[in-house]
Amino acid sequence: MGSPEKPVIGKDDPLWERARDGTLPQGFKGWGLADGNGWTVAHEAAAAGSLPDGFSLWEISDLKGWTAAHAAAWHGPLPAGFALWGLADRDGCTVAHIAAERGHLPRGFSLWELADGKGFTVAHAAAASGSLPAGFALWELADGEGWTPAHVAAQCGLLPPGFSGWEIAKNDGWTVAHSAALFGPLPEGFSRWEIAGGDGMTVAHMAAQRGHLPDGFALWGIAGREGWTVAHAAAACGHIPEGFGLWELADGAGRTVAHVAAAFGHLPEGFSLWELRDGDGITVAHAAAENGRLPAGFTGWELADGAGRTVAHVAAAFGHLPEGYARWGLATETGWTVAHAAAEAGKLPAGFARWGLKDAEGITVAHAAAAAGSLPEGFALWELADDKGRTVAHAAAAAGRLPDGFAKWGLADVNGFTVAHVAAEY
Repeated sequence: MGSPEKPVIGKDDPLWERARDGTLPQGFKGWGLADGNGWTVAHEAAAAGSLPDGFSLWEISDLKGWTAAHAAAWHGPLPAGFALWGLADRDGCTVAHIAAERGHLPRGFSLWELADGKGFTVAHAAAASGSLPAGFALWELADGEGWTPAHVAAQCGLLPPGFSGWEIAKNDGWTVAHSAALFGPLPEGFSRWEIAGGDGMTVAHMAAQRGHLPDGFALWGIAGREGWTVAHAAAACGHIPEGFGLWELADGAGRTVAHVAAAFGHLPEGFSLWELRDGDGITVAHAAAENGRLPAGFTGWELADGAGRTVAHVAAAFGHLPEGYARWGLATETGWTVAHAAAEAGKLPAGFARWGLKDAEGITVAHAAAAAGSLPEGFALWELADDKGRTVAHAAAAAGRLPDGFAKWGLADVNGFTVAHVAAEY
């Protein structure tokens, strides 16, 4: 490597401008004059395409090992007969890599396997810029992780027409087809949708997630691990096409495509299969309710899952009941009401007043809220009792939820056990 021939020169020195515009005198000898970063007059001229014919000091480098040849390769084609393609900076990036990246390699270049410090070859760099020559065949040339020029070209949408190496895979099983599907539509006529990566995800799943499936795609039932189909993947990402009808298609756990679309808010307007159930008896309506995805005007609040929870109970528990909802007494078989579910989750609306509503065991909404710490500020119905005489204050004391300044420590249940006793015990 070369080094500066003279002390450092400032950026205000006229030599820099003369280097750029090619007006340095014939026979100039100060190519190694450099700034504080080691960037030389030769670099400046090379980057501007102003090096004289016959220039030979290609190895002059800055402090990062970037040579005059690197700078020249970045600007444009190197002169005919240039042979120092392997000159590398401190990261192992060669002149050939820069020329490949910029599309400046000469016709007939053959050193495709030349690699940088990470195993990234000149072929990889040329693939990224679309500058591989027609007929290039070293698609499987891989870096340390198995990443090939084919993967690079695929992710850039630069694979040549007729490319057939879709199953070329990285060390983790990720194929060229997966890369192509991730970054854009696959070519017309592509049919290798079932190629699976190391994680079991097929090319079709990847394309479905990204919205890159072709119009008229019909292989919705291709399944990956645990039975998750292409349709499930598309539903989760909002890429189900208009007119799709396979809502009942289920994965290994019985979760349908409709359940997935409902959870993510991707059901179409006018969807009606709310009672469709998964393997646990959860309906599509329950899945939508949990995530606040039910449409305005939904009326099926009494629809129950396998455990007896209604859609309203689920919506209440997650704070997704519509404004003005009034059927707080709607109950499961155990008498647990929608109000109890909301109270337990701290989701009762401001101004709620039906604190005495009881479940089958006599537990009031106020008791449920007290246990959860969701009673409103200023709550005063501490003496409200369940069927066993246990007051709301007892429930709050047992949960450590009594407010500052509470004074009714002597409130007792039917056995004479006071709030103070409960607080002391817990």
